[in-house]
Amino acid sequence: MMHYLAPALPLLLAGALLASGNVTPGMNRFAAAAYRQLASGDENLILSPFSISTALSMLLDGARGQTAAGMAATLEQLHTGPDYHAAVAALAAELAKAGNQGSNQLSIANAVWVQHGYPLESAFEQTMRNQYQAPLTPLNFANPVDAAGRINSWTAEETKGRIERLISPGSLDRSTRLVLTSAIYFLGKWRFPFDPHNTREDQFYPAGGGAAETEFMHRKADFRYAETPSVQILEMPYDGTPLAFDILLPKEKNGLAQLEAAINPKALSAWFGSLQEHSVQAAIPKFRAESTFSLKAMLSRMGMAEAFGQSADFSGIDGRRDLYVSDVVHKAFVDVSEEGTEAAAATGAIVTFMAMHPHPQPIIFRADHPFAFFIRDTASGVILFEGRLLRPAP
Repeated sequence: MMHYLAPALPLLLAGALLASGNVTPGMNRFAAAAYRQLASGDENLILSPFSISTALSMLLDGARGQTAAGMAATLEQLHTGPDYHAAVAALAAELAKAGNQGSNQLSIANAVWVQHGYPLESAFEQTMRNQYQAPLTPLNFANPVDAAGRINSWTAEETKGRIERLISPGSLDRSTRLVLTSAIYFLGKWRFPFDPHNTREDQFYPAGGGAAETEFMHRKADFRYAETPSVQILEMPYDGTPLAFDILLPKEKNGLAQLEAAINPKALSAWFGSLQEHSVQAAIPKFRAESTFSLKAMLSRMGMAEAFGQSADFSGIDGRRDLYVSDVVHKAFVDVSEEGTEAAAATGAIVTFMAMHPHPQPIIFRADHPFAFFIRDTASGVILFEGRLLRPAP
């Protein structure tokens, strides 16, 4: 397993007028919308809505006019002035403090990569440095192989080698002016570890029918649990931290699509809010999942299409209306095992120059068919990672 210490972000903005908790509802509305947008395929899914929100928030600082309004609407944030960026930074600092307790590791890192010699507005530079702790690194995008290599090396380092190739050299050229990146890494140890001696193969019933031999972890413990007529919710806490892993398991083996259609902030709040401690006999599959996305189409549908077009206004970055976003890319990874969870994600925005019910005891929770999962901070409620398991990786 990993033996890294994740750097903690300093709490710089304790005096922010917009409290860090006030950005969480918008982040979770964005998380629910992003999940529904990206869950339309037939593959396993893992993403970090927190990483995506952070990268877009960095970019939002340079947006103006209708471009800024569209981005704010996409991010589901009502107030996006200077206090907003202070609140995002304060939330990141709170998460880093909470996530690095005990033997857990949580690292959140941001960076801005700028064409060598390209002038930026001083206010934008200050926000990147002071709020997002994002150093400005000059690169020569006319040499895309070297530029992508530098960005990917940083991403790999910040995600402990789990995200190695965030940026393709083919996505960069001499018209690229900036790339904004946000990376998150989490290694969490279960409060109630699963004994490897109790791990044994059994049948998992994947989407599309059939059955697959899968290693299942088994443990009976007092977990936070809730259920509705159609879904079971199990929360597995990480030791010494308010972070937790939540599984939403449809009671019907083919019920995930119906569950996903119901995922929204109100439903998630109700499901998570009804969790109570119960003795549960849990059987959870060991699994890994990886996802790679271009988010341009999704974000355009969600309201920020103008940012990707010729009418984009990012004059807050360079003082001129000569920039637009060519793409937003995202990669994420999760590994669930007897000891805990390892998860990582990174997002890059490339900016280009224009040219419950009563139940008997004990409760049986057997996750042997497709389910949705979330890694969240139970103190603030913010969702760090989310995804689904349709079929175990071979």
